[in-house]
Amino acid sequence: MANVQQHVKQWKHNRELVALIPSTHPDWIVTTAFYTALHAVDALLAFDNVTRITCHKDRNMAVMQINRYIKIRNPYLTLHDLSRKVRYLADPGAWVPAGVIEKDVLSGSLYPIENSVQKLIGQDLELGRITLVIPPKATGSASSPAATD
Repeated sequence: MANVQQHVKQWKHNRELVALIPSTHPDWIVTTAFYTALHAVDALLAFDNVTRITCHKDRNMAVMQINRYIKIRNPYLTLHDLSRKVRYLADPGAWVPAGVIEKDVLSGSLYPIENSVQKLIGQDLELGRITLVIPPKATGSASSPAATD
């Protein structure tokens, strides 16, 4: 398992990617948000010297069993389950609609996890809100890109 700062670095790296994924791909926003949260949780586990984590099941058990992680428990497990749904359920109609990503995924799960982890490890990472990419609506006609000089 990596150390706290290595997980923090990966946490921030993954978080940057969430902001780059177009809202037309909510499955990938959810998946990347989950792996962002996973590294936040792994930073906390490393901080607390919980070293027996070798898979998702072990991590989930630690989150469920360690009382210090009570504020992380529900948002993390919810995000874990949702990420599995969008990764393995080949039914885009059942995915999280792009319009509720901010409310349900970011504000409902990722931000509470990040806020709790920062408090528990005693680090303020000054993480801002993530601004999602909303692509312009297609006009229905093919057009060529404008020439640039």
